[in-house]
Amino acid sequence: MLRSEHSLVQLNFDNRTLKPDRLRRVRDAAYVNAIAVCLQIYRNGMGEIRQELHRRVAEVLGNIPACPPKRIAAFCKLLDDLGEYERGGSSASRLRQRVFEEAAPLHPIVTVREGIFEHDLATARQKVSESLGMSWTEIESKMFSDVIELQRLHSFNKELTAEEVLSAYNVAQTQAALYRATSIRIEAGSDFKAIARHAKLAQLMHRIERMEWRRNGITQPGLRFDLDGPGSSLRETTRYGVGFAKLLPKLLSCQNWRLTARVLGPNKQAFRLSLSPQDGLRSPLPPENEFDSEFERAVDSAWNRNPPVGWRLERETELLVDGQNVFTPDFLMRHEDGRVIHLEVIGFWTPEYLQDKSRRLCKWALSNDRPHWLLMFPKQHSTGMSQLAGHLELPFLRFDPRQNPAEWIETALRLPRST
Repeated sequence: MLRSEHSLVQLNFDNRTLKPDRLRRVRDAAYVNAIAVCLQIYRNGMGEIRQELHRRVAEVLGNIPACPPKRIAAFCKLLDDLGEYERGGSSASRLRQRVFEEAAPLHPIVTVREGIFEHDLATARQKVSESLGMSWTEIESKMFSDVIELQRLHSFNKELTAEEVLSAYNVAQTQAALYRATSIRIEAGSDFKAIARHAKLAQLMHRIERMEWRRNGITQPGLRFDLDGPGSSLRETTRYGVGFAKLLPKLLSCQNWRLTARVLGPNKQAFRLSLSPQDGLRSPLPPENEFDSEFERAVDSAWNRNPPVGWRLERETELLVDGQNVFTPDFLMRHEDGRVIHLEVIGFWTPEYLQDKSRRLCKWALSNDRPHWLLMFPKQHSTGMSQLAGHLELPFLRFDPRQNPAEWIETALRLPRST
């Protein structure tokens, strides 16, 4: 990710909106060729110091009219992140100390020996190299490897294209703008589990409420996520901005969402940043796997071979919320008359896993206002699994791909809801 000093934004003081810097394929076509040259500089720059690579990149981008220094610095940071530099750490400082100790008796060192000045630079370097058992080229490359500007490029991603770097730049600038955000709101029509999970991984607190999601004239159930952090209840703070920025790439890999962020500008004035898939930002992360396991995939395939009339199977479309606790059943069997059955499949397991699953399911399955549930286990029946179902007083089945899914529904509806 970029640092705060690389952030470029456009502020509209009339309607208090904020737009991160964004390069367009057609409007900013000059950057495609320029970045292609910069990529070649890095690919051919193995062993060169960071400072020199940055200088050459600045020369290329500086030829583009109205290219601001911040944008040049941001591209240098992105290109650096695509490579690896040699880092000396404490070994570099120890090597410097040894070089200075070996060179001290040779002082004064001059360029050309003359008169009383007996030690020229080339001779001094040769003596120090012999004493340390290293060539001067090797000494020179390692002696200042703990100074960021003097670190030498060791490797670089050779597969990336200029278009991909420009796309990464647009995402990174939006992330950098979110560093100054105090809170964000995400309204979503799908991918609820992914949003909730990654909000938690980013250590963000959330409040979730149901809403109607409209798309192409069709209304469907949706969720609204209000994200901030524990300190937000005490004062306005941007301390969770990095968490918001980390969440963005995952959000970009989802569908059917819109984001609104409250961002602090000059003099702590509040500005609104709006974002949706229509903005065209591309996530560097792949979309999540369609199924978490082969067992889930097998359950879905069995249903689709013979779907019961009037019913449809939905995967992870329901997010159960209680404060900071959330739970998403693996599947939802929904009838056109509104009846709902939560289907939870349990494949790979350990005793500890079953214990944790029992604890998390208990809150939702035994609540009075919850719909019907069905647990599904692999055909290789386990005593531990049946004990779990018995403890929760929930109906369960051992999965058989030849079984008619209508039997799943019949089993789930056979027992009344927990009261």
